[in-house]
Amino acid sequence: MSQFSYDGTFPGLLSIIFQAYNQKIWPDAIIRPGQSGILFGETINVETNEANATRVWEGIKRVGGTLTCEQLFHAFLSMDDLVEITIANYARELFAAKAIIATNFALDCVLRVSQLEKKVLREAQHMVMFIRFEQAADGTWFAPISPKYDVLPLITGHFRLRFADQPWLIYDTRRDYGFFFDTTKLEQITIDNPAFSIVSGQLSKEATHPNEDKWQEMWKIYFKQIAIRERTNLKCQQNFMPKRFWKYLTEKKL
Repeated sequence: MSQFSYDGTFPGLLSIIFQAYNQKIWPDAIIRPGQSGILFGETINVETNEANATRVWEGIKRVGGTLTCEQLFHAFLSMDDLVEITIANYARELFAAKAIIATNFALDCVLRVSQLEKKVLREAQHMVMFIRFEQAADGTWFAPISPKYDVLPLITGHFRLRFADQPWLIYDTRRDYGFFFDTTKLEQITIDNPAFSIVSGQLSKEATHPNEDKWQEMWKIYFKQIAIRERTNLKCQQNFMPKRFWKYLTEKKL
């Protein structure tokens, strides 16, 4: 049995697919950093090669179209334990069929990719709805998130359009990276010494805008006043807003 290892990036996975065809060795498993693989068998480490990755990507687009490319990338963001080998098998079936296979759910890899994509897109939608910003001392609007899947690349476009005239930073505390928008360009960043609490998501007092406490208090009062106490239904509320999203919600810091 053979397994391939890579750096955990999407171009790295595409490089593995290229290498598998080039060497005529199809992997039984693909492992990313931090994963344990097959105990017995050869492990082939594949370095990310942008040129090779682009060739595979263009091949997928040529046969399966843009929607297939998006579907595979969305599934990859789930970081499911077997997502890499699932995507590799999908690509192999796609190239063999030389036609779109997105609705061929008789193929396990196609069904699994579809299921993973739906989960990731649902999580991205939740993030758009439940993100709460607070203003930093320098005027930047800051929002911590901790999604189940790596959906940050999928939601930045929404906020870039909606808050095009304001600087903002959305930071994934689970994966320790974020995107900063300065009103002109968007860039990916990491923060070595965060000025916010990983537990509550709140900025430190020194890093918070002087008026932020007042704005948060007004939002909490509004949230509390519009609620009808006699009709409180926590189970129903959690169905619409799962409890795992409460961590960084301003209105839940009552």
